[in-house]
Amino acid sequence: MALECKNVSFSFKDKQGVEKQILKDLSFSLDQNQIKLVYGHIGAGKSTLIYLLAGLLDEFEGEIVWDDYHFKKVSSKLDKIRSKYMSINFSNFFYLKDMDVENNIMFPAVFSKKKKSYIQDRLDMMYETFSDIRLSDTEVFDLKSFRKKKIGTMSNGQREIVMLARMLMNDSKYLLADEMLRSFNTNVKKQMLEILFEKFHFGTSNSVLLITHDDKMLEYMKEYSKGRAEITAYDFIDKTLRERR
Repeated sequence: MALECKNVSFSFKDKQGVEKQILKDLSFSLDQNQIKLVYGHIGAGKSTLIYLLAGLLDEFEGEIVWDDYHFKKVSSKLDKIRSKYMSINFSNFFYLKDMDVENNIMFPAVFSKKKKSYIQDRLDMMYETFSDIRLSDTEVFDLKSFRKKKIGTMSNGQREIVMLARMLMNDSKYLLADEMLRSFNTNVKKQMLEILFEKFHFGTSNSVLLITHDDKMLEYMKEYSKGRAEITAYDFIDKTLRERR
């Protein structure tokens, strides 16, 4: 059982109408209890991979697999099915502008029709877990104190914690994260990774695909997983992925 691309190619037309190929005959899988990091230059196709795996980009060639569910084109029914398998952390801080912090965090669980008791228990867990984050020498972040704030009024670091909490609300089997933790310095990244491995069992009770530019992230992941997760790095080269050796 896995999330998979099977011989997937993807192209788009730029503003001048010139077709640009991003992925070519790419096959890739995120299996159970794995962490996979993907590196590559801007425009290589890293974010495109996440959008394809999540069923958010149409007009691709090949096949996408979510465990036992296969599809070759995008349809509206994927929105409901997606929440059964995965949660996504987008690189552009995608959030619902008209909702406060708490409702943004709760949204994936509400959308997937989780029970109210589950939503409240999970929300309480988020507030307890993200209650004492030292973002700098002068700022200690408490998520619950921001629960009624509009996300647009928050700093990038504060928003990133909100987005992490939202990704984690559903306790999903697969977590797809684009540039996760990019807003933080090394000390804060290490605080967050300790939380993600110890509280949310990264790579053991779930599988993680992380798009990153941070050359140190592979080292940090291995340090905080303490050998509990299978961690692999890939590079985008020539429109496909190659495992680092």
